[in-house]
Amino acid sequence: MAITGYYDGTSIQTKTEFKTNQKVIIIPVDDDFQMNSAEGSLADFADPSLIPMEKDAWRRAAVKKHE
Repeated sequence: MAITGYYDGTSIQTKTEFKTNQKVIIIPVDDDFQMNSAEGSLADFADPSLIPMEKDAWRRAAVKKHE
C-alpha cells in the first residue's frame, strides 16, 4: 500500500487515513517527482523478441532444475 502526503514543516499530512500505531516508511522526494509504474519504467529494457519464450519459461526452468 502506498500513501501520499506532504510535510508541512511540523508533521506529515496524508491524503488517506491509516491505522493508529501502524509502522510507516517515509521516502522524501522532490516536488517535481512523478511516480511511474514499474511496467513503464522497465519498458525501456524490454526485448520484444524474447516475449514468445516467456510463455513456457517457468515450466522449462522447473524441468531443468529437477532433471
